[in-house]
Amino acid sequence: MASLQELRKRLRSIQSTGQLAGAMRTAATAKYAKLGRVREDFGPYAEGCRKMLRLLGGAGIPRTSKELPTRDCFLVLSGNRGLCGGFNAELNRFLEAELAEAADPILLVCGKKAAQFLRERGVAFEEFEVSDVPRYEEILPAAERVRALYRDGEAEHVHVLYQHFRNMLTQTPVRRQLLPEERADGADGDEPLFLPDRASIAVQVAERCFDAALYDLALENAAGAQAATMMAMRSACDNAEAAAADLQITINRRRQADVTASVIETASGSFQQGV
Repeated sequence: MASLQELRKRLRSIQSTGQLAGAMRTAATAKYAKLGRVREDFGPYAEGCRKMLRLLGGAGIPRTSKELPTRDCFLVLSGNRGLCGGFNAELNRFLEAELAEAADPILLVCGKKAAQFLRERGVAFEEFEVSDVPRYEEILPAAERVRALYRDGEAEHVHVLYQHFRNMLTQTPVRRQLLPEERADGADGDEPLFLPDRASIAVQVAERCFDAALYDLALENAAGAQAATMMAMRSACDNAEAAAADLQITINRRRQADVTASVIETASGSFQQGV
């Protein structure tokens, strides 16, 4: 049976763990709120960019090589930190399944957890640093690299693997193809007027729209990571509080038992002396 001192030490440890989880929950809440504001402001623009990419079709980012490539490019968006439930583990399992079916894909990674997962398995990849709340300029190097691989004929298709944000409790790993972008049905009648001509500015417009579409996916993945962290840390806080409360009751009972035993012992000694 643990001593009273050991129980108190265990209680302090549980309380410290609860305080740490609470601090992480607060930080994740602040980041999630910031991501929510950014996504709300950027969302309509990103949707417009996706529509423009569909209107441009394959003419947006043309290939400069005539050779047809046989490899695909996977751009993986993951979280940077752990302690977020199964967010990273689910994405890593999804990535492993996709790699098992792909034929020697080109891998690009934005996120430390996916990079760590691939590094441990000896898989070659290119890494790009992205913060917990991605900034637009942070995603540009990865976007430029992806476009170069596609334009120069090194990649046949470009896919993004990320966690699709459904709600605070649910994020689903998905694969979305970004290049080549299929031309929308009926786009000829809805196509805007390009001045001086379509060919002159189509590439530049497509590049900007591609950057925006990729940044929107990065924001969505980051929001899922912070939501998962909030839920995991809330559960950790609740568990720590419950464990601390139970342990405090045990300590109080043990202390009361020690006091009672001391009183009985003192009374017994006094009685024996009186006799």
